[in-house]
Amino acid sequence: MNIALDIKTTFKNIEESSVNQETPLSFSISNGAITKSGNIIRSYMEELKLIGIKTIREEEFREALLVLKQHRENHIPHLKIFSSLLDSKLKRLQIFEKSIVSSRSKRLESIANKLVRQPTMRLAQMDDLVGIRVTLPNIEVLNQFLANNSNCEIINADCVFEDFHTTNYILEPKSDGYRGIHQIFKCKTNGNNYIRLELQIRTKIQHEWATVVEILGSLKHVSFKSGQGDENYLQFLQLSSVLFSIEEGTPTVAVYAELTPAQVCARLNKLDKELQVIEMLRGINSIPSPKKNIEAKYYLIQLDLHTRETIILPYNDEHDANEDYVRLEQTYQGSEMFDVVLVSVDEVNNIKEAYPNYFLDSNDFISRYTGLLMKYS
Repeated sequence: MNIALDIKTTFKNIEESSVNQETPLSFSISNGAITKSGNIIRSYMEELKLIGIKTIREEEFREALLVLKQHRENHIPHLKIFSSLLDSKLKRLQIFEKSIVSSRSKRLESIANKLVRQPTMRLAQMDDLVGIRVTLPNIEVLNQFLANNSNCEIINADCVFEDFHTTNYILEPKSDGYRGIHQIFKCKTNGNNYIRLELQIRTKIQHEWATVVEILGSLKHVSFKSGQGDENYLQFLQLSSVLFSIEEGTPTVAVYAELTPAQVCARLNKLDKELQVIEMLRGINSIPSPKKNIEAKYYLIQLDLHTRETIILPYNDEHDANEDYVRLEQTYQGSEMFDVVLVSVDEVNNIKEAYPNYFLDSNDFISRYTGLLMKYS
């Protein structure tokens, strides 16, 4: 019998936080210094896996991290401007009320791991240190949003360079099943300098799938979204993505493109009988976030699997939020039982919808998945 795992949600005031270390001063950084720091971080992370080979001193690594922290924080003012432009576009298209807009700062550990995975990447060129995501109700609204470029507030803004790069993971899903649109914009800083911001665009059904990838990763202590973990779980996630693609009438993961909907369902039923994925997810009692009148610009969300609690810290000062984020990242670096992210949402009651994985809430996925199995079997 599955024992229910209750997840409690708690809002804390800033002053209740136990984070009280000394705050470093802000500073400007050259691209050369950023690139050098990225190389030091990459080398240090790679040497951690080796025995007896140490060319990067701990002090060098800490100094490089300080540069990275400040580089990430320097993106935040531009993220706020971009978010305002996005809101304006959604309101003009009369789809703002149907959308969920959220933004986040990439975790230091995730940045370091990406540098290791992509050895030719320069930190100064990383385009997703900060990102903003809009979740739209369905594929029709998503296509409407994408097609509207002539009067687009974002593209026509003086603070954004006109050239932007789009990767369409809906027309060509990733091999692991991930689907969505990624657009990389260059926001002007001074002169011809710029910083990169990533805009992710996805439908609700695509968001539900991406959420369950994160939740299963938390429960199994493995990064399924990085291709790690049991091959059977990875196949379950691929096939569930195929099922969701069929429902949206969009291309599926290439390796399963020849399967009929009924064949997809048969394979999913066989895998779930072995893995008990849906039963495992149903065994988690996710308690809704409390309806609090706490409106802030930023929220630190902390998922603690030891205490089975999600803690939310609200902030109005971006620097304070970033400093506490960094300290918590350092405190729980490498922990499989603790996760933290700094986010911004259009209103506090959208936190759980925007980041259900931090509440281990897979109810929407389960409902969608079981309904589609019945529909296509």
